[in-house]
Amino acid sequence: MAALAYLLLPVTGMIAYFAGDSARARFHGIQAVLLGVAWPVLIYAASWVSATATRMVFVAGVLLWLFLIAGTAAGRDPSVPGLARHIERWAADSPRNT
Repeated sequence: MAALAYLLLPVTGMIAYFAGDSARARFHGIQAVLLGVAWPVLIYAASWVSATATRMVFVAGVLLWLFLIAGTAAGRDPSVPGLARHIERWAADSPRNT
């Protein structure tokens, strides 16, 4: 379930968060939603700078997406630096308990 969170950003991330039984699935669900929202926003912002900046942000996003989906599918828990601590706290509680 955790690796599938990255399949169709951010939709599958929300599904993994709300349907996930484990904190791991919810963690990757939240991270997938954040990536699925931030990546297009960054691409749009880069488009105001230049076409080269837009391509660079797109390629960086693809590489991050591939890293996250492959690492999670391999059983590791890759995370975006600086966000993991906050996402772990959020993922610890099931949304069905609140």
